[in-house]
Amino acid sequence: MVGPSIIFYIIFGIPYVFFMYWLIKQDKKKYAWGVAVITVIAIVALVVSQRASKIAIQNYKQHQIDAREQEKENSKN
Repeated sequence: MVGPSIIFYIIFGIPYVFFMYWLIKQDKKKYAWGVAVITVIAIVALVVSQRASKIAIQNYKQHQIDAREQEKENSKN
């Protein structure tokens, strides 16, 4: 896991989940649907965050490869 992902979870993800569960618990009616919806939203957010992190890592690695190739071309000239 990358640093920004950890920071995202600590600052936004975890507090959001706790807040939403607390908000749903405040409802005195049956809140099973609300809990299910919030759980699905949290799982989707986790999957999206993981995918975005993987893509960012791949882009960074490709950028490093491109930069090395460009340095080699510049050193030949």
